Parts: sequence; structure tokens; C-alpha cells
Amino acid sequence: MDDRLGDRVPGAAAWNVASGSAQNVVQAGVVEGGVHFHSAGHAPVKLPYWSGSFPPLADKIQERDVTKALTGVLDSGDTVVLSSDSVVVSGMGGVGKTQVARYYAERVWKSGAADLVAWVTATSREAIISGYARLATELTGIEDPEPELGAQRLLAWLASTSVRWLIVLDDLQRPDDLRDLWPPNTSTGQIVVTTRRRDSALRGHDRRMIDVGVFTPDEANAYLRAKLADEPSLLEGASELAEELGYLPLALAQVSAYMQDRALSCAEYQRRLTSRRHQLASLLPEPQSLPDQHHATVAATWSLSVELANELRPAGLAQPLLEVASLLDANGIPRLVFATEAIANLLTTTVGREIDTDQASDGLGCLHRLSLITLDPSSVSQEVRIHALVQRATRENFTHQQHELTARAAADALRT
Repeated sequence: MDDRLGDRVPGAAAWNVASGSAQNVVQAGVVEGGVHFHSAGHAPVKLPYWSGSFPPLADKIQERDVTKALTGVLDSGDTVVLSSDSVVVSGMGGVGKTQVARYYAERVWKSGAADLVAWVTATSREAIISGYARLATELTGIEDPEPELGAQRLLAWLASTSVRWLIVLDDLQRPDDLRDLWPPNTSTGQIVVTTRRRDSALRGHDRRMIDVGVFTPDEANAYLRAKLADEPSLLEGASELAEELGYLPLALAQVSAYMQDRALSCAEYQRRLTSRRHQLASLLPEPQSLPDQHHATVAATWSLSVELANELRPAGLAQPLLEVASLLDANGIPRLVFATEAIANLLTTTVGREIDTDQASDGLGCLHRLSLITLDPSSVSQEVRIHALVQRATRENFTHQQHELTARAAADALRT
């Protein structure tokens, strides 16, 4: 028996013949344009569907003021309506942006507000495209030969579907990575993006930015009480320690683990923390003992932010400016201090090219865009604020020569 598949196409002057076993068989007389074969990987998933590698909710997580602001898009009662806006959750490394988004996704899922909740890692453009393509395959059962095709097919699906969906894009590191990849704004969809960035490119186009800060004192104390509930003797000095740590969620989580492993009270830990004999890195859990699947200690969590800030124009100024800020008052440094000849000369020496005072001032914007400092344009002196733990982590990486040069320049700038 002939195993060839063949038939005459009406109106055509040629046979179409396929012999042997074949996965895709096309009968055509005339083909115009490109031809793409899609292979069916599996049956489409059934909705409602929860997709992606969601991080676990942190131990003893609590609803914060910022999560209430994010969940404010939920309507009251049994009927839940998703906003058509994109929400960009921005803030310094360690303030809990991912946990805010994770908490929100859980709330949306359990309330039945969405038929599709998907988590996409956004640390690079390649990661976004790969995540989109995987989701497209899950939703349709069709695997595209190129991830870019799958990504665009997902965006088209999101734009046209009546399915209620929420897409979380976690840890966006460069705004340009989402060029032509922003999910569409529709009446049935919602986008949440977490990022350390504050660039203006992330605003507008029906996008709302929510700044995530540190815990409030009440939130920090409630967190410590919950974490140490089984060992109440360790709570002595909890309020003072929370203040010393600047109410930073990541620091509180890691310090709690360190104290529990060593049966140290909050007061005993604070004594070590404020001693000049101990560096911050030595007062945190070992990498293999970090809680809540953290990937880095609080002492190392800002290194990537500094690298990204250093890439921004004027390039190379973020690191030395952060070093200057680490020696000054964390609660408010006049911006004009950084626009002095003393600081410009320090930067010239550090980066090996001529830096003027305008460039020095602009360099602060690089740090602000990565949430390493906060510029307050509404204050009289346009104050620069920086978290005390960022200062400490920066200072502890100084060489002796760096410290001497930076301290002298900072002192000269203050006298100007």
C-alpha cells in the first residue's frame, strides 16, 4: 500500500504529495507570505489557572499600608473588579516589593477576581520573552519555534480575550527590557511590575507608581513579635532594634533568623550591631541559612543597584557619590553639598576624567533612579536621604585610602 498522502488541489496545476510519517501536513495550491509550523505541546490548561514560579509568601507576612493601597483596586463585596491600569511597585532593595506583589496576587486569586494569575521573572528581556512564550504554550497548547513569536502571540491573546487576568512582572531591572512587551491595558486585565527603578519611562500610559518604603514602627514591632513568638525572651529591646535597623523588612527577617539560631535577644544583637568590632556581614545568617528563600544578605542586596546606577549617564559617578553620602547625615543632606568643587574634584580623581559640578549633581539622579537614595525636590534644600544600613554596607567596603579621600572631600564640601 502506498503511504503517500496526495490529492489534486482544485484549480491548481500541481499535486501536493507528502510521503512517510509527518507531523504537519499542508495541502495547498498557492502559498503566499511566510509559513510557520506550530507544534502542539499539550492540551491547553483549564481556567482558572495559576502560572509561573511564584516566590513563597514570607513567614509571618502581614498586610502593610502599601498592600492596602495596592489591594484598593478590589471592589467591596462579592463582586471583584480589576482596574485597567498598570501598577509599578518601586522601591529600594530590601523593602519587600516582591512580597507586596505576591500578597496581592494571592488576594486576587483567592477572591476569584481573575481567571488567570501569572508570575513572570523580569530580570532581563530574555527572561520576559521566555516567560511569555511559556505562558502562551500553557494557554493554547501550541509551542512556537521561536520564543519571540510565542511572546507576541501571548500579547495578542491578552489583548483580545475576555478572560480576567493578572500578570506580575517581578524585578524589572531596565525599563527598556519591556519595550514592545508591556501587556495591553484592557478592561479585563491588570499588570503589576516590581522594580528598584524610578525612571520616568515607567510612568504614564495609564501606569500608576506606588513607592514602597520600609515598615512603619508598628509594622516592624508586630513582625518581630510574630517571628519571635515562640521565644518571647528574645523580644527584649525589640523596638530599639527595629529602629536601629531602620525598619527595613529584609534586615528584620534576616536578623530574626540570626538571633534565633544563636539564642540572642534583640538587646544583645543590638549591642553587637553597634559595636565597631563587628561588620554587618558577620551579623547575618550564612548564605545557606537565609530565611524565606532570600538570594542575598542585606549587606549584599544593594550591589546590583549600584552597578546599574553606575551604568547610567554620567557613567561611573553613582558609586563614589554613594560613598560620600555614606559619611553624612542619613536623614537629610543638602543637594548643594554634592555640587561643590570639592566633590567634583573627588569624582575627577576617582573616574579619571574631568567632572564638573553639574555632572556631580546629575549623578545623584542615577542613585535616585535605582532607589539607593531619595531626592526630595519639595524641601527647601532639596535634601538627599539615604538608609542607614545602605550607608553602613557602603562604608564597610571602603579601602583605607578611599575612606580618607572621601572623608576629606565631604568635609571640604560641608565647609563650602
